[in-house]
Amino acid sequence: MPMVPNRVLLVTPHPDDAEGGCGATVARWIAGGAEVVYLLCTNGDKGTTDLEMTPPRLAETREREQLEAARVLGVKDVVFLRHPDGALEDDRQFRGEVVREIRRHRPDVVMCMEPFRLVSHSHRDHRISGQVTVDAVATYAWRPLYFPNHMADEGLAPHQAPHVYLWGSETPDTFVDVSTTVDRKIDTLLKHASQMTDPDRVRSRVRESARRVAQTHGTGFEYAEAFRVMSFSRDPLLVT
Repeated sequence: MPMVPNRVLLVTPHPDDAEGGCGATVARWIAGGAEVVYLLCTNGDKGTTDLEMTPPRLAETREREQLEAARVLGVKDVVFLRHPDGALEDDRQFRGEVVREIRRHRPDVVMCMEPFRLVSHSHRDHRISGQVTVDAVATYAWRPLYFPNHMADEGLAPHQAPHVYLWGSETPDTFVDVSTTVDRKIDTLLKHASQMTDPDRVRSRVRESARRVAQTHGTGFEYAEAFRVMSFSRDPLLVT
């Protein structure tokens, strides 16, 4: 695949997950001409330890923060599904929502969180969003008899996205040089002020993590982000 895809759909479970997981890669691709759309699955209305905070107020705050972070990054659009935080289900409704956006934006690359960890724990919304997205790309989005109402009601034809980039994987196989965009990742993360309450710690942890990825995997880069990439053919037989 090309170093910079033309169109990217990034499926993220909560506000700030996209920037934290792969914001520097997104920044690099956008700088190279890619169009990136976010599909934000939940409203993040439980992401606080503040006993005085209410879910509606937090959801409003985090949506505003996500829009500002996306603006700084250069993201083309943010699609908000607004499911409650912690309530994603692997069901027909959510699957259809993801399939609709794949068919609407017709990406070359879909990005989502790795759902198949064996060692480390991952938030349930992370697992569900990743699993549903992989299923949507692998099967549902390109077969016309799944969700035929997308074509009948909205004119959205089936679409096979050739590649899925999974971030947060325990077994990454692809590494992106983000040496020129790691600071942009930090800038966008800090827009999530309700979550990033210690800016100096955010700066040091982001740089340390990206440096460790680059060194551990012998990339030769100063900073890197890591992915496991799944590739799919247009043939009914999948190849991975």
